Amino acid sequence: MVARSIFAIDSDNMVVQSSSNAAIVGDPIRNNSDTPNGTVFVYTSGGGATITLDDTGGDPDTFEDDQSGSHVITDGAGLVNNGNGVESESIMVVQALDGDGNPTGPLITITVFSQNGTFSDVWGFGPSQPLEDGVSYQKISGSNTGSFDYIDFITCFGPGTTILAAKGKQSIDDLKVGDMIWTQHHQMQPIRWIGRTTVEAKGAFAPIVFAPGALENTTELVVSPQHRMCIRAPATELLFAAEEVLVAAKHLTDLPGVSVREGGMITYTHFMFDQHEVVYANDQLTESFFLSDLSISALSKDQCREMLALFPSLETGTASFGGAAAMILKAKEARVLAHTYAKFAA
Repeated sequence: MVARSIFAIDSDNMVVQSSSNAAIVGDPIRNNSDTPNGTVFVYTSGGGATITLDDTGGDPDTFEDDQSGSHVITDGAGLVNNGNGVESESIMVVQALDGDGNPTGPLITITVFSQNGTFSDVWGFGPSQPLEDGVSYQKISGSNTGSFDYIDFITCFGPGTTILAAKGKQSIDDLKVGDMIWTQHHQMQPIRWIGRTTVEAKGAFAPIVFAPGALENTTELVVSPQHRMCIRAPATELLFAAEEVLVAAKHLTDLPGVSVREGGMITYTHFMFDQHEVVYANDQLTESFFLSDLSISALSKDQCREMLALFPSLETGTASFGGAAAMILKAKEARVLAHTYAKFAA
């Protein structure tokens, strides 16, 4: 048995408000292929829970599409029946609408979960960022392939990373809950939660290594593939009209001095404040743990229990963690930035 956990929200919490496909208006969220671009949903908070499944097919680190027979629910937490085969059916990219009905804010990826080998039998979904109660969201684009790696939602530091704190630079291995850490936007902030995960350093788990000076780091910096670096450069202003942006480490491997390191085991550490923050790690600006519905899905059961004890509103879906500390770039945007950044740095 390969037990995996994901945080899912009941499909009834995302209802179609308007659509060119009149047949789905008033229905809970559907599969991407049934949902035209421009469809508007209204989100209601609550209805979320951590469910556990037995992943016995394909890559055990990936929640795949089209493999419901090998992804069987062992604890559906009331959202889906135990014993049902499930799959990560499709994705839809949505954006919030303001009071005038105009798209605003970040693009949010919603992964749709189906059951029993039927793509139209949707029981739940998971957003890449927190959704706001009562807000309408418009579908911008989508894909009928919904597979994702469980680890994709964890951002972590490798062992030996030094974090700028009130006491000076401290090893991440020695940090404790309550330690005061320097943050880019809110001065000194206390750590609310720390988690550690040990995995084999290969494939989706292999760390990204920044050699000294690859960015602003003064010593070698090791992070998980999804951990985002904060880049402040003329290129960010030029391309995105933003003073600073956050870029996943895995999207920076084309830069000189940035590489993937496989082999052995690695312990990743993630720590969290009351909100998403930018901190100094080995003298490089980078992010703290960004709490979202899917970011906690890849944590162990013990870590999830600890998270819920600290933030009980997560269990009821009423948490208000806030948005990202800076603009988050998508893969295509990150590749353009990396190319341009390399030119500026040359």
